[in-house]
Amino acid sequence: MAIKIGFIGVGGIAGSHLERLSQIGEARVVALCDVVKEKAEESAKKYQATSYTDYKEMLEQEKLDAVFICLPPFAHGDIEIDVVKKGIPFFIEKPVNLSLENAKEVERIVKEKNLITSVGYVLRYMDIVEKAKDFLQDKRIALVLGRYFGQVPGAGKGWYSKKEKSGGQIVEQATHILDLMRYLAGDVDSLYGQGFSGINKFENYDVEDASIVNMHFNSGALGSLTCNWLLSGFQSALEIITKGFQIQCSTTSLKIISGNKKEEFLPSNNFALLQDEIFVEAVKNNDPAKIKSDYSDGLKSLEVTLAANESMKKKEVIKI
Repeated sequence: MAIKIGFIGVGGIAGSHLERLSQIGEARVVALCDVVKEKAEESAKKYQATSYTDYKEMLEQEKLDAVFICLPPFAHGDIEIDVVKKGIPFFIEKPVNLSLENAKEVERIVKEKNLITSVGYVLRYMDIVEKAKDFLQDKRIALVLGRYFGQVPGAGKGWYSKKEKSGGQIVEQATHILDLMRYLAGDVDSLYGQGFSGINKFENYDVEDASIVNMHFNSGALGSLTCNWLLSGFQSALEIITKGFQIQCSTTSLKIISGNKKEEFLPSNNFALLQDEIFVEAVKNNDPAKIKSDYSDGLKSLEVTLAANESMKKKEVIKI
């Protein structure tokens, strides 16, 4: 049985999902919606689907088994609620919202409807991340050190560099590393964030150039996430310290270091494809067991990143 899928938003990351879904036998993209009519029509032609500019019309006209929601952060909220009220399982890209209150309302009705959901925290699906998780299973973690370095997306001309639209670097981009910190070390119960500004000079820019967020985990572990939009290129990584071991994880390798001994593991799976395959399989079988981040879990990562912004603004420790 084919799983009939609709898309809300066909720019950016949606293209990657569409390409992957075309490789999944059970998936059939039947409808695509975007406020830019030309984008919707172009994608619909490519994937032999019906195009829409009004997602409500798409939800009314199409009999969908699942929806992919691939929107900028500021566009989330009412759309998810409308999808849930229709009883349609959905995959949503991170961050799931910019309003914690609104996200909790979405979560409430998702649970009420008992819907399958998945959030695009794709790094969880890397085989080397799972290897790190298995290795850490019986160990007490002391330090969790994350970093996310890069340059301003869109050279300060798009929505990324307006906090009311993107949430800033931590909420929109570094959330991937923060989510891995949670996945491997457990939940955060308090944090203190500091931001730095004054180097980047863009007209459409009100976010931090750099930031440091210090965290305390429920387990007692300590963590920090260091970010900046000051470099050319991109780099992200996570390091975990436990008794006798350093675990260094990135998108290119996992290193487990103990004294002079170092083991290195390279990723060997198509983790992005796996993420979409698992969601389609979950919808088909009505079984979310293999999904690594559902809406409720994605909301927890959102809560930590929004708390980081609040701490930078208030200059105080925020409890979560």
